Amino acid sequence: MIRKKSLPSFFKTSKFVCQFGIFMFVALLSAQDLEIVNVRVGQGDATIIQGPIDTNGDRVNVLFDAGDISNRDGGRILRAVLSKRGITKLDYVIVSHYDADHIGGLVSGPHHGISFLLGWDKVPGSVGDDDNDNNIDWVGDMFFQPDPEEFGTGDDIKVDHFVDRGDASNSGSQAYRKYKLIAETHPNKRISLTNLAELEQFEIDLGSGAKMTALAANGFVRGLPNRVSNVSTENERSLSFLVSYDQFDFLISGDLIGRTSGGENAKIEREVGHFIKNQDIVVDVLHANHHGANNGSEQEFLEEIKPIVAIVSAGNGNNHKHPHKNALKRLVEAGVYRIIQTSWGTTTGIMPENVRDIQAIYQGDIVISSNGTEFTISTSRKFETDFNPND
Repeated sequence: MIRKKSLPSFFKTSKFVCQFGIFMFVALLSAQDLEIVNVRVGQGDATIIQGPIDTNGDRVNVLFDAGDISNRDGGRILRAVLSKRGITKLDYVIVSHYDADHIGGLVSGPHHGISFLLGWDKVPGSVGDDDNDNNIDWVGDMFFQPDPEEFGTGDDIKVDHFVDRGDASNSGSQAYRKYKLIAETHPNKRISLTNLAELEQFEIDLGSGAKMTALAANGFVRGLPNRVSNVSTENERSLSFLVSYDQFDFLISGDLIGRTSGGENAKIEREVGHFIKNQDIVVDVLHANHHGANNGSEQEFLEEIKPIVAIVSAGNGNNHKHPHKNALKRLVEAGVYRIIQTSWGTTTGIMPENVRDIQAIYQGDIVISSNGTEFTISTSRKFETDFNPND
């Protein structure tokens, strides 16, 4: 029998139903709270997961994807958000797949086109020498390559491990080649989930019982003996992780798909849904796959995971129809209580009324906090009513 979750008490208040036009719950952050920050990076994805604070005042910090390469916004925005939250070290950087709108911030930044991980290249030394030892952070190469002796020094963001699905089947894009150089700067820094055994053995301990469990990678799904058939594209190879903390569950899966679209036909979403259902888990918050595209959020998948809230990360007026109205309709039909978008996306006035009734657009950074029993959601939105930013 599926474990039924009752709607948290604050979801029943008029404040969540947008009485004041914003999502903001008054709650003091406890040291035992898990925090998930869905960063507004435009047409891309970037999510920060922070485990509960331990007795030493430390917590495990995980970055899942890093925004888009376009105009270097992914790196610029991420660096600002990490700085605001006081994060100078990432225990894990998880790359769902190698599309530029998911790894862009790792390979392109606001200074010299380099990774946001490498400081601002100004403090305290000359350009590229942020620890003032007269050695710059990178090796001269046609593609950016960090110097192993300099990477992680000065005001760089330190990274313990990079997690991905393994090498691309071909030489890959320039973004991928840059990422690989960064991830392999030091031995044992890169963890690749290339097969079923590696997938099923991988789990991140977030502290105080909170954890991140790998459910899918490179076309493999936990609990299935063989790779899902018809896997051929980057989207279909996306990593999927379940973030769990006692009774709270959050699912994030990059651009994983569940419906046929062009050359993509691997029904991986539903296999992930089968696994979650078989574990008697109901997902509290779903980070909608593929930015709310029509080839994601498949009906059977949604019926099996039974999400209460859906988060959509998409850019304003994008050319991909993200989020797609049919995907949003399927979320409504699956009983989702609220759809919260980082940006306006391609939402239009012709959206069905039952979708608009539960849809909150242009919300900025979306922060989820949970003590393992209840969860709250707050956003960075500063204005009172929904609007079309292109008007």
